[in-house]
Amino acid sequence: MAGYQLRPWRAGDTAGERLASAEWSLVAAADDGTLAGWASLRSWTEDDGVRVFLTLGHVRPADRRRGLGGMLLDATEEAAARLAAQREPAGPVMLGGNADDGEDDRVALLTGRGYARAFTMVWMRREASSVPLRDLPEGIAVRAATVDDAGALWRLAQRAWAGRPFVSLPPAERLREWLGRSDRSSFLVATSGERLAGFVAVQGDEVEDVGVDPDFQRRGLASALLTRALADHGGAVRLRTEAHDPAGARTLYERLGFRVVSSHHRYRKPLRQER
Repeated sequence: MAGYQLRPWRAGDTAGERLASAEWSLVAAADDGTLAGWASLRSWTEDDGVRVFLTLGHVRPADRRRGLGGMLLDATEEAAARLAAQREPAGPVMLGGNADDGEDDRVALLTGRGYARAFTMVWMRREASSVPLRDLPEGIAVRAATVDDAGALWRLAQRAWAGRPFVSLPPAERLREWLGRSDRSSFLVATSGERLAGFVAVQGDEVEDVGVDPDFQRRGLASALLTRALADHGGAVRLRTEAHDPAGARTLYERLGFRVVSSHHRYRKPLRQER
């Protein structure tokens, strides 16, 4: 394309941290040497064996509607195909792309290249206000998490998310490392005897996760844990959850005063690999 040169990212380019940590990256330099856009890839394997290559990119406003976005996306898809061929993943391979509400050009680009919306995540916010504590189920106690809870928390998360698509849980050791460097005073766990029944993790102004073992679900444990965490925090908080509400989490959050403030959409399509 006349007017743009695609080249690898170099130290000193804008969007440095984002591109420096990517598996693959590319920038588009305009004739005057400034950066008109960039693209990158990161990948992971979901718990059901699907390998995902997430295409990320940006075109500055002055250079939009000139075909540069499509050029960057095509280059990113070609890079994903090369990486997949090198790694030979055992399961299906999907390309992914993100678009937020209002990013109509991005949606048009993705859908025009054959991507379809797979799911939507919503950011929710609750303003600072009092919250009545919900009763704990009989036989349940609550305490702060410890680093030694890492293994049990990981096994609980595996059970709670089992069978759900689009999930990629971190390994247990990464959870242990995270617990070791986090403020565990706002990470509460619920126990039934020696067994871990549920947890809620708050870091800063974000509720990072709420989880309940399937054997203890539908008994009010999630709401009891979350109301205690909100009361301890005392300020405005936010969280991210699935818009389609497969497990009732969004409904719970709305009952406790959370409101949707933005939506984040993931688009996907199968990666065609050369054989």
